[in-house]
Amino acid sequence: MGDLERDTSLSGGDGHYEAVLREDWGIWGPNGGYLGAILLRAAGAHAGLRRPASLAVQFLGRAGFEPVALTTRTLRRTRRAEAVAVTMSQDGRPVAEALAWLVDDGLDGLEHDVAPMPEVEGPDGLATFDQLRAEHGLAPPPFRFWENLEHRPTDWRADWPPPGPLPPVADTWFRFRPRACFDDPLVDAGRLVIVLDTMGWPAATRAHAWAWPADGAPAWVAPSLDLHVRFHRFAPASAHLFTRVEAPVATAGLLGSEGRAWSEDGTLLASAGSQMLCTRA
Repeated sequence: MGDLERDTSLSGGDGHYEAVLREDWGIWGPNGGYLGAILLRAAGAHAGLRRPASLAVQFLGRAGFEPVALTTRTLRRTRRAEAVAVTMSQDGRPVAEALAWLVDDGLDGLEHDVAPMPEVEGPDGLATFDQLRAEHGLAPPPFRFWENLEHRPTDWRADWPPPGPLPPVADTWFRFRPRACFDDPLVDAGRLVIVLDTMGWPAATRAHAWAWPADGAPAWVAPSLDLHVRFHRFAPASAHLFTRVEAPVATAGLLGSEGRAWSEDGTLLASAGSQMLCTRA
């Protein structure tokens, strides 16, 4: 089992950092959201500001579970905001490029919120996936990544694959393990990056799993080409996070997802979008 703060930590300084990619965060290789969380911490280490406003990542290559080098540079700095570019490479090969905006705390501006959390049962009334798996005699998840997250689906189905296509929407409560909450705002934001990146593919499979072979093996996988996360608020004391991620369109080899994350009290924390490239499994 991984630990988010430890496994996204950096060494170095002055625009040159190093991180070690841990196997605990593997799905088809290092999880894209996990890479995004490391890139965000590198941007924060470089900048003089600690509140992330947005993160845009281009995934350029599959990395191994080994050290990666991160180089950072300021693209623009004002009194209230800073744009930082981050390059992640491994053995001289590009892995990812990111652009993060960081801003001052306590900024004033327009105020409205018309994105309420969907009306779903809270986490205390739902079984964890581990409990459901044990109850129904299911095999453990195929990737170690899932050991890091306690997740509680709001619409669990024992008949999987389903008899027909379902809406490509995934509603899930998450709680990180072994630690759920983090004081560092950049690590706290990393929680949001990971859950919003990860659930695009599970949402999409709900529309297609019914037609896969009897053993449930997918005909396709869909690694991310990019990820863009917008951070609205932070709730470091909220151990549980609720996400709704949708994959409304899959066509011509591309699969798009859109998602939002809320705190336990229904406060919208972040929204995200991603484009994935379908690849034969």
